[in-house]
Amino acid sequence: MFGVWAPLLWTAVFLVAIWWLSRQQAFYFLSAFFHLTRSQQVAVVLYALFFLPGTVVHEFAHWGMAKVLGVKTAGFHVLPSLGGKGEIRLGSVDVRGGGLLEHTLIGMAPMLLGGLVTLALSYYLVDVNALYAAIRSEQFGGVADVALQAFSRPDALLWLWLLFTVSGSMFLSASDRAPIQQMALYLAAVLLPLYLFGFMPAIPQSWTQTIAEIFTVFASGLAVALTVHLAMTLAFALFYLVARALRPGG
Repeated sequence: MFGVWAPLLWTAVFLVAIWWLSRQQAFYFLSAFFHLTRSQQVAVVLYALFFLPGTVVHEFAHWGMAKVLGVKTAGFHVLPSLGGKGEIRLGSVDVRGGGLLEHTLIGMAPMLLGGLVTLALSYYLVDVNALYAAIRSEQFGGVADVALQAFSRPDALLWLWLLFTVSGSMFLSASDRAPIQQMALYLAAVLLPLYLFGFMPAIPQSWTQTIAEIFTVFASGLAVALTVHLAMTLAFALFYLVARALRPGG
């Protein structure tokens, strides 16, 4: 139905699914440890420690992009803090100076770097091409065999943990999104009239095919990450139910 743009659509669907599952995981994890310890601070510290690799990649992406663009930074923090409304801030990078374009690129950096790291980890853990071929041919036994290969490595749990935390931490905070949204409005104000009046050039067929191939690779890698997130969400949900049942008066 969507032709060459289908991989782009699937990439967007997988990203939204991972983002939504990440929010559920945060609720289950924090609520479970709050029930067990009766301390919000302890729950936040444990959550921050568990997701530390993802936080480091997220904040390093901001810091690295700022350095590349020549924008000054005043701090690099990966320790958690609680906001005034109870929101959790796992890390931060203080950026000093720069215009809208620089802040847009700095804001997008965690998605770009996190996506690339997620892709690399997915392809390292799983033979994604063999998995995709098994799915296309509806050989579900082959799908299971390929998926189980990820656990045959002696360090499989370490790499799965890194994949889980990095892919779940690549999404943008409200402060990250602000300059991106402003830039999107400016671009829409310029490009939409050009499109409506027929001044937008057509995208060459060779470009669309290349874009489709790139997003096919990304969608395949994100599918592996999404599978890990589904399993972890179920595990966190069960942990939350047990912790709630064990609380005093539960």
